[in-house]
Amino acid sequence: MVRLLRHSLIAVALVGIAGLGFVARLAIDKKADSAPPQMIDVGGTQFHRWEKPRELPDLRFADAAGRPMSLRDFRGRVVLLNLWATWCPPCLEEMPALDRLNAKLGGASFVVVTLALDSPAKAEEFLRRIKATTLKPYTDSGGVALRTFGVTNVPTTLLIGRDGREIGRLSGAAAWDEKPALDLIQPYLKDGS
Repeated sequence: MVRLLRHSLIAVALVGIAGLGFVARLAIDKKADSAPPQMIDVGGTQFHRWEKPRELPDLRFADAAGRPMSLRDFRGRVVLLNLWATWCPPCLEEMPALDRLNAKLGGASFVVVTLALDSPAKAEEFLRRIKATTLKPYTDSGGVALRTFGVTNVPTTLLIGRDGREIGRLSGAAAWDEKPALDLIQPYLKDGS
């Protein structure tokens, strides 16, 4: 009986030690993941670059024809994912700069993905009205991207590496085709991130 009690106490102690190790590891991981982001000025708006790129779920949305798409379709390229809406004045203000940025850098290694929180018809009509030449009207009319990425306002723009992980994000409008934004993006195009 004493022997059984001793073995039970040893088992309980080992479980407790393992549990403490697990809790300590969670605290370390949480501390590393919650490190404050590096703030980078992008023409008066702050880009929050994470200490370590963050995993992103494979967001699903639709192309102009209503066909299903996902972020995975862009793997291998650096993606600037802009969440916007046709009813959002700052979104409308920055859209021409995003089109110019995509015209300048877009190609095999980089793409601007503008994801409208509207119907495909509204997004397509807006891009046509501003004479966007390079942007495609991707849509998320259900607002899934907002919930998936924890976004509370639009526009919000995520910079995503070739591996599909989020490098950082900017909440608000920015001059994406000007030097500060180009200086932020171009190193990721060179180093194969």
